[in-house]
Amino acid sequence: VDPRDGAPLEIGRKSYRVPRAMRAWLRMRDGKCPFPGCSNTSLDTEADHLLAWHHGGTTGISNLGQPCPKHHRLRHTTGWKPTPASTNEPPGWTSPTGRHYTSEHQDWEPPKWPPGFLPGERSLLEEALLKHLGV
Repeated sequence: VDPRDGAPLEIGRKSYRVPRAMRAWLRMRDGKCPFPGCSNTSLDTEADHLLAWHHGGTTGISNLGQPCPKHHRLRHTTGWKPTPASTNEPPGWTSPTGRHYTSEHQDWEPPKWPPGFLPGERSLLEEALLKHLGV
């Protein structure tokens, strides 16, 4: 269940379609296409069942990935296969030769601005000068 609004993140086999709340969670979790080296953002990706619906796969965060259209096709036409995902971890990939690649996460840490950059703040130089002057 999404802790923000209580929306279900796992609905099992009740529906093939991915609800809006689940798509939003996928965008936050994945950030971009999880294929190795791909930088397509989550706005360009397609929700995809890792274990296909027709093979018994469920609709839920732990069975969904968001590959970009190119890598979605690649997954269905070549030997590249996604690995399991979790609520907080996007799927990795296994190459046709069996090599495993983990998903490359984007850094969700907000930027830290240097002191004095924002209006109304003093820079480190200003602080040092005031300290030296005894102010």
